Amino acid sequence: MEPADPTTSGTGELPVTTGSSDTGDTTGHATTEPPPADDTSDTGEPPPDLGSDRPPVDLPGFTVVTAAAGLDFDPGPFHIPPFCVIDDVEDASELGDFCIPERFLGAAAAADYDEDGFADLYLTTLEGPDHLMRNRGDGTFEEVTAAAGLAEPRATGGVAWADVDGDGDLDLVLTVLGATRNYLYVNDGRGGFTEQGIERGVAVDTGTVHLGMGIGVGDYDLDGWLDLFVADWHPDDPLGNPIDHNRLLHGIGAAAPGSFEDVTVAMGIDLRALAPIVDAKAGSYGFAPAFVDLDDDGWPELSLAADFGTSRLWWNEAGLALTDTTFESGLGTERNGMGSTFGDYDGDGDLDWFVSAIETRRFPWLGNRMYRNEGARQFTDVTDVLGLRDGGWAWGAAFADLEHDGDLDLALAAGWPSTPYHADMVKLWRNDGAEAPWPDRAVQWGVTFARQGRGLLPFDYDRDGDLDLFVMSNTEVPALYRNDLATGHWLVVEAIGQAPNTRSLGAKVRVWTSEGGPVQVRELGVGSHFFGQQEPVAHFGLGDDGAPLHRVEVTWPASGRQVVLEGVERDQWLVVYE
Repeated sequence: MEPADPTTSGTGELPVTTGSSDTGDTTGHATTEPPPADDTSDTGEPPPDLGSDRPPVDLPGFTVVTAAAGLDFDPGPFHIPPFCVIDDVEDASELGDFCIPERFLGAAAAADYDEDGFADLYLTTLEGPDHLMRNRGDGTFEEVTAAAGLAEPRATGGVAWADVDGDGDLDLVLTVLGATRNYLYVNDGRGGFTEQGIERGVAVDTGTVHLGMGIGVGDYDLDGWLDLFVADWHPDDPLGNPIDHNRLLHGIGAAAPGSFEDVTVAMGIDLRALAPIVDAKAGSYGFAPAFVDLDDDGWPELSLAADFGTSRLWWNEAGLALTDTTFESGLGTERNGMGSTFGDYDGDGDLDWFVSAIETRRFPWLGNRMYRNEGARQFTDVTDVLGLRDGGWAWGAAFADLEHDGDLDLALAAGWPSTPYHADMVKLWRNDGAEAPWPDRAVQWGVTFARQGRGLLPFDYDRDGDLDLFVMSNTEVPALYRNDLATGHWLVVEAIGQAPNTRSLGAKVRVWTSEGGPVQVRELGVGSHFFGQQEPVAHFGLGDDGAPLHRVEVTWPASGRQVVLEGVERDQWLVVYE
């Protein structure tokens, strides 16, 4: 038996489980041998709200400031058939009957869109309009959605900030659930946005319904212009219309700044062809795409965490081809890839890949994956070495140095509205080294979020140098946790690029605290990739030593330009120009 689709009323409250479907695919998001509800019994009562504003634990940790910051909103009601966003198109009598995809949603993206020095938030809803929350700089946010021209109601899937036209301000890309297209809102530089998705080639309007998921932003051909990958989760049954909306969109460049052409077929990307290979139902199941340089040759790979065994990594062959050697590289072994994040957790100078996935006790080979980068385009599965397999029904994930001790910890949001996943806790795994299990310190540090976690976002909302944590929920109030834990020194590097890649996405930032010592590396734009987009800045924890840093190095991807700074003082926001 698998977790069943809830049938409570649309009140926004946590549901109870009523049973399983005779199709064997009630959730639409399970393994070939679906995860059973075998861990707990269902009392019919909603779980305790452990994510409310309760006092932090004895040790310094995180403090809930959601209400004080003005972010305690309801993302939308919990729908049941026949009030779902999506129809079962194969049966005209089952309108509004396919609720499963909307259970995925809940996105948050951080960026300083108005360039006042403080990170703003774009937060999605199920029925819209979404929320553009401007950071006032005093610990609070104000809603400016209508004033910015973003008040159109929709069920938004993925969201990404990107300067697509290279004019220096941030535009907004959205995927949508239930519409027949994607959206691109172009920033006018005065706080307003105009929708231009169709004329700029982002809409991917096929006349058939989209189930839009995450968005990857990068420059795969190093021409300086940003490219996009828009993900989509499309089971042929019950959607019908065997079409793939997972698309690679190439930035056309100077001939049409901010416009895109679809090069999915030309670059050999065919997600629908994977389903029979991995024993999945017909369809395409993209969740979390990213452009990221994993072999340190300067050319960003295209990665995709995807459902039903279809996660992929395409190696970039100098911008001319994308080569899929996922299995040969030791990747793609998780069954239900959902969230994705990249970081050098072991301090060896290259980026490792964490993919979140469903865990269940009956099938212990399922669950999350930590893929350690061994170089030479090879990865090793070290999930069990680090004790990271079990995150429940896992979604958004992000590496972040939460303590400022110089290594990357790992945060994870989880949940699904059925037993035993209805009260999955946020995980905060503390990095205890590359060869030992990482303890979960969430409760000890005061993060007791047990609602339906989806997007997860470390960002410095109060600009005090440490990373706070925002957790987006599906149909419940989100949570903002202020970091009162970090005591070590820190450095934030903001790289300002030459047009058109003004936010320097793909740039690598390296820091050496001492000559001959270990290096910390960050790549801008490759943080959290399931319904969460982090700021394009590099944040470093530096420990207790207050001496100036030996070396800070920034390398831009398209130009190859490198800036090297020595004797950099700690505890500052450092701006470096290409």
